[in-house]
Amino acid sequence: MIKFEKYQGTGNDFILIQPQSVDLRVLAQQLCDRHFGIGADGIMIPYPSEVADIKMEYLNSDGSPAPMCGNGLRCFVRYCINHGILQKGPITVETLAGIIDVDAQHELISLNLGQPLLDLENEYVIDHDEVIIDGIALHTLFLGTLHAVVIVDESLDIRPLGEKLSYHPRFPQAINVNFVEVIDRKTINVTTHERGAGWTLSCGTGSAASAYITNLLDLTEDEVTVLVPGGELSVQCHDDVILSGPAIKIASGLYEGEVQ
Repeated sequence: MIKFEKYQGTGNDFILIQPQSVDLRVLAQQLCDRHFGIGADGIMIPYPSEVADIKMEYLNSDGSPAPMCGNGLRCFVRYCINHGILQKGPITVETLAGIIDVDAQHELISLNLGQPLLDLENEYVIDHDEVIIDGIALHTLFLGTLHAVVIVDESLDIRPLGEKLSYHPRFPQAINVNFVEVIDRKTINVTTHERGAGWTLSCGTGSAASAYITNLLDLTEDEVTVLVPGGELSVQCHDDVILSGPAIKIASGLYEGEVQ
């Protein structure tokens, strides 16, 4: 049996567990299965860190590792605070994307995602300077993890495009695709197809990447509200990119399924 807690950040849901001596990729698939498991977009596990206050390991629902997850990191910090592993206040978290500074002093948790990487190497994106697929322009960047931002209007049917663009040959490691509708200069609507998880109710780093690109294109101000299917996030792009949003515990229990 595995003791777990489940959290959500604007509908992006995660399972938090302690370290396990099993194949974590298989375990993630089992736990995240919404019919035969608990159901979630991914799992997270805390470990001691030699370079930060805590280390986070994150795996998608398909068992693939991801460098970072914005909504997940907020939930991870909330879990650690609830268990006395961390205290409220400024926190540093070691991730595969580097050390993330977290402000956990308030109800909404804020992450400093730093500056995005725009000049991507070829192992991420082939011919990244101008990524146009079937007439659709994709703005690519690395912000915690790999993202493409597509500016759309409500007339475009994005459903057939999510998986097609995420796993297009132009992206050797696959990519998260954020479809962005600019509502006004202070508000955008974002729907994300995540590599390894599919369509999600929210993607934190995707929302931050979308806000950064729309600001870079002078479509939005430095501070924007990001509307996602699961709720609302806030992003600031003054210097570093700051993502703020909720992290809420929704369940706890024992997983009694056989771990493969």
